[in-house]
Amino acid sequence: MAKRVRCAIGWRPGVQKTHVSERRGTRMANSKPGRATLGRLAACAAATAIATACGGSSPPGDAFLTRAERTDYQETSSYADVVDFLQRAAASSPSVHYTTYGYTTEGRALPLAVVGDIPDPSPASVWLSGKTVVYLQGNIHAGEVCGKEALQMLLRDLLAGRHGQWHESMVLLIAPIYNADGNERVTLTNRGRQHGPFGGMGQRPNAQGYDLNRDHMKLESSEARSVARLFNVYDPHVAVDLHTT
Repeated sequence: MAKRVRCAIGWRPGVQKTHVSERRGTRMANSKPGRATLGRLAACAAATAIATACGGSSPPGDAFLTRAERTDYQETSSYADVVDFLQRAAASSPSVHYTTYGYTTEGRALPLAVVGDIPDPSPASVWLSGKTVVYLQGNIHAGEVCGKEALQMLLRDLLAGRHGQWHESMVLLIAPIYNADGNERVTLTNRGRQHGPFGGMGQRPNAQGYDLNRDHMKLESSEARSVARLFNVYDPHVAVDLHTT
């Protein structure tokens, strides 16, 4: 029986309390993974991100501690924290590339780390690699903070040389802060039954008051249209959305 792992920021681990129209034509014939393989990849990526957040990891230096870790899990990362983390990660490794994939309602650029043995973060480079493309997203509901922190920790693990075998078969698209506007509306009451973070958390909807998890069909929000464009140009094989609940 699978063991259920619970993780919430506010208590410490172990302590209670550009467009590529020809991409399909250039894709390698043997690059289509089977359904079972995709399922294993999705489970592996999600489980690794969750385990990283709950169990901690060895950072390549204190500069790559998340805000949650720096504050003893009393606070969660701001938009500026996440952008800075991804940009510094890209500056530290030739396998990590920083880009953006659109804008929020209030004009914040949505950050994306493209991780793999590729020369740049363009969709063309990703597809010409012939590797499985995995999209990892956090913070669709900004009060559910664990996915956002977990994806930063996962990126740090990759910088430290962990999961090196992933580069042989995958390119990761890491988007830790999808609901960036909601993330900045921090109060202590946004998720009343959630145990932490005690410095407050963002809100469920975006700046328009839309639940982004209910906007995949109408695409009425700038965020949903941005991620739709990302899917159209990168066309990932696997997508993992790191909800907390």
